[in-house]
Amino acid sequence: MTHLKLYDEKRFDVYPELFGSFLEHMGTVIYTGVYEPGHPTATKEGFRGDVLELVKALGVKTLRYPGGNYTSSYHWEDTVGPKPDRPRCMNIAWQSIETNQFGLHEFFQWAKEAGVTNPILTVNLGTRGIDDALHELEYVNGRYDTKWANLRRRNGRDTPFEVKYWCLGNELDGPWQVARKTPEEYGRLANETSKAMKMLDPSIQTILVGSSTPNIATYPSWDFKVLMEAYDNVDFIAMHNYIDREQSQNLDKQITRASDELPTYLARSREFDKQIEEIEAIADAVKALKHSDKTMNISFDEWNVHHFSGKEPRPWEEHNPVDWCYFDLADTLLFGSMALAILRHGDRVHLSCQALLVNTIPLILTDEDGAAWANPTYYVLQSLLHNITDTTEVVESVLPDGDVYNTNLYADVPIIDQVTIDTGSAYVVYAVNRGLATQNLEVEFPVKVIGGKQETITGNIDDMNTREHPKTLTLHKVDDFSVNVGEMKQAAILPGYSWNVLTFSYE
Repeated sequence: MTHLKLYDEKRFDVYPELFGSFLEHMGTVIYTGVYEPGHPTATKEGFRGDVLELVKALGVKTLRYPGGNYTSSYHWEDTVGPKPDRPRCMNIAWQSIETNQFGLHEFFQWAKEAGVTNPILTVNLGTRGIDDALHELEYVNGRYDTKWANLRRRNGRDTPFEVKYWCLGNELDGPWQVARKTPEEYGRLANETSKAMKMLDPSIQTILVGSSTPNIATYPSWDFKVLMEAYDNVDFIAMHNYIDREQSQNLDKQITRASDELPTYLARSREFDKQIEEIEAIADAVKALKHSDKTMNISFDEWNVHHFSGKEPRPWEEHNPVDWCYFDLADTLLFGSMALAILRHGDRVHLSCQALLVNTIPLILTDEDGAAWANPTYYVLQSLLHNITDTTEVVESVLPDGDVYNTNLYADVPIIDQVTIDTGSAYVVYAVNRGLATQNLEVEFPVKVIGGKQETITGNIDDMNTREHPKTLTLHKVDDFSVNVGEMKQAAILPGYSWNVLTFSYE
């Protein structure tokens, strides 16, 4: 029996924007992913209706666009105006032909239909700079009788789009990036860009590029140096991290290593906790050095498990597939623990974007002219989004006697990984069982429980959702779960290798 005790006096607020997703002009994320005019379900705008339904059911409110590596050579002006007049361009980040038939206006229309309320836009600070960022901001948010705002009006949108969050470039520390920069030159450019953008629109918040991975030689000195340059004029520092079971730390090349044994793989979410805590410490050190009253928050705006593509690449075609892949139950459990790491640090991580939404290490898979279905990671994120509202709090807790295991890389790994939230009417315990054996969990609440339910994702460790069997791994209700009405202690059985959502309602 594992005991979980909740501390009612130790809490912090979290909000729906904490768990977002990401659309990039990469692979088939956009074309044949969210946009396919000839598809049987296509809307009049050319959006795939089957994908829209899945996204609306997911409940995601925050979405980053249009990249990613794509933005380091991005010309936003190519994506607006009459579609026949938009140029065909070479997408050098992902070796495909970009038709620009899905651009800024299409993105905002799609986001509205999908229920997205917090778009995050990324400006090009690779091959471009301050002027272009200001022009894009004026086009998107401008409300006066000025050049770029008037161009938006001529293109059919009278009122501003009112985008709040702006990324100041992407992964400019990476050797794979177009127009890579040193931390000093990037930090100064980002500082001056953010300062100028806020002069134009004081309502926005900006996100500074942090290290693209903790496995790069410049981590975490990059984060310290760019914060020293830009701390006063930005609102977030970005974090990125992907975990692959058998890929070397250099994720931009297909260099493999020995595959992780399962216990090690399921414990790798601990790298997320470690990375978040390191970036918090660096940000707080810069705060102290600058004698600042501002606490820097974190945008974990790219995170996921990673696999290379299950489809053959088609370089320089209109939609060259990149990292189109299935996720199995092992991937899903690791993904769940990654999400829990973000949730337990939600007092500093205020934004995050799972990357990517469709067809590239995705939540949702599609076939051109064919079906759309969900990877099992979709159901993990959905279960988080459906319970986090503007009144949700994370409740700090402790497992005083939970079982642990050891691997060659990690010691004292809890078999049960958990975080508890309070929705205002129920405590929701999210719990990953990293072990093969069933685990008994006893939870001690600060209030009396009046009802509840248990939902779980479980199966064989290599199960996955395929086009032929799209519902193999979904979140389903446990029929024989019951609560002791009126009691403060409750018990649940967690199946081996499972993601669990335990809901305990109270008066």
